[in-house]
Amino acid sequence: MKIALFHPWIKSKGGAEKLILEYAKNSKNQIDFYTWVYDKDKTFEEFKNYKVIELGPKFIKKLSRSFIGRGFFLISAFFSKIPLKNYDIFLVSTGGLAEAITLTNHKKDKTYAYVHTILRAAYQEDMDWNLKYRYKFFLKRWIYLLAAWFYRIIEKISWKGIDYAIFNSELSKSRAVNHKLFKNKKSCVVYPGFDLKILNKKLESKPYFVYVARFGKAKRQDMLIKSWTKFVKKNSGYSLYLVGSVENQNYFNSLYSLAQETKNINFKVGVSNEELNKLYENCTATIFCAFAEDFGIVPFEGLARGKPLIASEYGGYTELLKDCPGVILFKDHKDIDKTSLELEKSMQKLIDNKNKYISKSNDIIKYVSNLKNDWKFFGQKMDKILK
Repeated sequence: MKIALFHPWIKSKGGAEKLILEYAKNSKNQIDFYTWVYDKDKTFEEFKNYKVIELGPKFIKKLSRSFIGRGFFLISAFFSKIPLKNYDIFLVSTGGLAEAITLTNHKKDKTYAYVHTILRAAYQEDMDWNLKYRYKFFLKRWIYLLAAWFYRIIEKISWKGIDYAIFNSELSKSRAVNHKLFKNKKSCVVYPGFDLKILNKKLESKPYFVYVARFGKAKRQDMLIKSWTKFVKKNSGYSLYLVGSVENQNYFNSLYSLAQETKNINFKVGVSNEELNKLYENCTATIFCAFAEDFGIVPFEGLARGKPLIASEYGGYTELLKDCPGVILFKDHKDIDKTSLELEKSMQKLIDNKNKYISKSNDIIKYVSNLKNDWKFFGQKMDKILK
């Protein structure tokens, strides 16, 4: 089949971009990408092997990296036309906002959505968090609340154009249910795939931790640095690598300044796959501390290499990791300082019980392999649903 796949912005090396790329690579269908913003120099190189059509005007490209600025893409949705008559299927990849494309683009009974998440900024749990930690000033708070209210109206109208919803976890599905977005619609859950290629060589365990995520407020690198400041005082021989693309330059600058107040923190921006693999292969453990992540591919990338994982107890990835050895889930409180303390305790717990966690390498690999959730399987499952 010919599939028109719309993803709002292909501009970084994030989980959503990884997923749509891997689907194209592992699908038997012909997939053309449509997007408002395509930044080929900052996203995965393999997109160059596919037809990527940019719909958005050039002058709004910078807004795609602004938390509030992305709201302006709702206007762009009214002027974005995709020649759907040339395709068998219309697939919308959405993390919120992207579903607005259905306001002017709909293929009757053949419009699907892969839902990474509904717009978290307009979800009450996240709104409470944003008002507490992101928008503390009166004017910004009210602009944000007004924008969220307006979006909820657009969201309900947009979802009427989706015939079938595919969610990346039960958690993300529950959020859509909470917003009453797909009443009387068909839906299912298809977990994202991850790299299950097991290496034959014996991996080392060098004294450093790795956290891979876009540099953005919701990924909570600032909270991790606070935890690290306490941890490294007792464990000065360890280092921390923060790896990702820069989503928010001001936030990234604040992280860099915060890191100067402690020690042994290294920033890695725009790393190659080869360098990322080496960081995973030789670390002591990986960390994942994003706020209420709907799924999260990163936790599995370290586990597939037999590395222990320290992660928040609140995330869609936990649905597949209930009995996985080598995993430490820390308590996630509404108060970020309390959560920071839980994270620091978890890092210390791993170091104090090295034999219990680090020696579990083979058991971890076996557990993750038994999930059989690689990208090939993901592609086959998606193809079957769309067929």
